[in-house]
Amino acid sequence: MPFDVFISHASKDKTIANAVCARLEAAGIRCWIAPRDIVAGTPYGEAIIDAIQAAKVMVLVFSSSANASVQIPKEIERAVSNGVAILPFRIEDVAPGKSLDYFIGSVHWLDAMTPPMEQHLDNLAATVQKLLPGLAARQGQAVPPVPVPTPTPVPTPAPVPTPIPPPPPAPPSKTLLIGVAGAIVLAAIVLAVMFLRHPETTSDSQTNPVTTVAPDASNNLSPGSNPNPAVNPSRPGSQTVTISPPSTTKAASDPIVGCYQWFNNQPVFIRSDHTMMGGPIPGHWQLVNAALHTYMLTWMQPRDTIAVAPDQRSLSGQNSYGNDTTGTRMAGFSGLIGTWRWENGVPVVISADGRATAGSIHGVWQPINAAQGTYAIMWDAPVDNVALLAGGTRIAGKDNYGVAISGIRTEPCDQN
Repeated sequence: MPFDVFISHASKDKTIANAVCARLEAAGIRCWIAPRDIVAGTPYGEAIIDAIQAAKVMVLVFSSSANASVQIPKEIERAVSNGVAILPFRIEDVAPGKSLDYFIGSVHWLDAMTPPMEQHLDNLAATVQKLLPGLAARQGQAVPPVPVPTPTPVPTPAPVPTPIPPPPPAPPSKTLLIGVAGAIVLAAIVLAVMFLRHPETTSDSQTNPVTTVAPDASNNLSPGSNPNPAVNPSRPGSQTVTISPPSTTKAASDPIVGCYQWFNNQPVFIRSDHTMMGGPIPGHWQLVNAALHTYMLTWMQPRDTIAVAPDQRSLSGQNSYGNDTTGTRMAGFSGLIGTWRWENGVPVVISADGRATAGSIHGVWQPINAAQGTYAIMWDAPVDNVALLAGGTRIAGKDNYGVAISGIRTEPCDQN
């Protein structure tokens, strides 16, 4: 399948590289990343060369590990010789070594050294879209999201417009995440959430679920709603996700209980009372298969609280992960009903029957005050389906937005 972007990264930076890949693909940008896209039986070097020659843009995940890599300078040199645009995404405060400085010393950088990572991933996706002028025409207004909120919610918690869950004829990052965002992406929608991703790769590169919540007409829809569609928009659901308060009764500890550093650099605390916290995002978890050490992590439902401008041509607001949400009208005349292009480039369709759609992500909406032009959109809660690996030291899987989720156990575990 043809693609737009080649992602170059050191194997030690695979977690960030996978998050980059998930966020770009959530925005409808086709990516090539090793080892995921290397066909079995194909020589590694040959696959890399063919992929670089076919790419339009190379995103370089730049760090001290990339500086020390023997392969990355070769990939950069090949990209330059083939006229491929290079976009460095710097995740550490280091200067390029001589072998890289020759090629990228004068290139514009995107710095991603300060949290939250979801914002940097959103900026990267927007920049790549500008470098691919034919993207919008090719997508035909059907780019699947991921808000950040990513949320899947990124388990940071946790993963693209800003989606949420099922409505009773009314409404629905973890953001955008992570999630999306996280978020996903991605909730959401940077949920990306939406917030989490994982997989393993080498290239000198590699790749995981969500529940639905039915909107409650009695909910007080205040600012702060769902994640952006490209990061981790949520989809409509039919059951309400409840987060129980920490139990005062000491329960038997499950192997998954502990502290983790999520793929989006957010701390995630998994407690013995089946509750979780990913940064400020709450959630709950359940054991799926004890023998296989598989689990389902469900994060807070993403919700966008927005207002349509008096000229009816734009909207703005905030999602439940604290991320700003903006959009411009593509179709429709007044009110929320119509098609909007979210700030991350994802088209969001708002139907008169109370449904909201962002690519493959669905949600529900309801008016807060139609006379004043304020509304709430609720997307499905981000759900991560993960497994405990490497003797309990690592979590990996995928969320219901298709975003790779991963986390590394950290010690000592301080949840305060």
